Amino acid sequence: MIELTPLARPYAKALFASAVESNNLDEMAEELKIMAAASQTEGVKNTIENPSFSRKEVVEILVKLFEESTSDTLIKLIEILAENKRLNLLEPIYSIYQSLLEKHKEQNSIQVYVAVEPGEEAKNSIEKKLRSTYGKDANIYFSKDPKMMGGLSIKIGDETLDLSIRGKVNKLVNQLNF
Repeated sequence: MIELTPLARPYAKALFASAVESNNLDEMAEELKIMAAASQTEGVKNTIENPSFSRKEVVEILVKLFEESTSDTLIKLIEILAENKRLNLLEPIYSIYQSLLEKHKEQNSIQVYVAVEPGEEAKNSIEKKLRSTYGKDANIYFSKDPKMMGGLSIKIGDETLDLSIRGKVNKLVNQLNF
């Protein structure tokens, strides 16, 4: 499967520059988040990939779908992506845009991987500790990874703190194999 990030980067940067210029960074992020989430649903994927629809028909369907929650800038993005056969880039564009926004606001993005979804109390405790260390405005995202077997793994930027059972088992295997 082809890596979509390099293809999405120019679109995300242009969209971010437009949002900075019009001073609506957060609104654009929210609209893009909705579009990215919708683009991953089965119905929208089928519409985008349906060869019986022309690009213009796909754009019309998507514009009708998003018209109430989307600005003219994002409608234009949909048209450009459809023209270039790149509608599959909405999710990576959102991810890159979010990274640019966090860097612009000097926020930390923290990804917490857990084997099973933690309870509300545990989740709040983890968030509280991370925010006290990395800033009150840090963005914290939780993701389930059943392969971890237990524990958690925290990724901040390019640093990872692996406190999972899988990580400990791998470390032990590496020490035994020296």
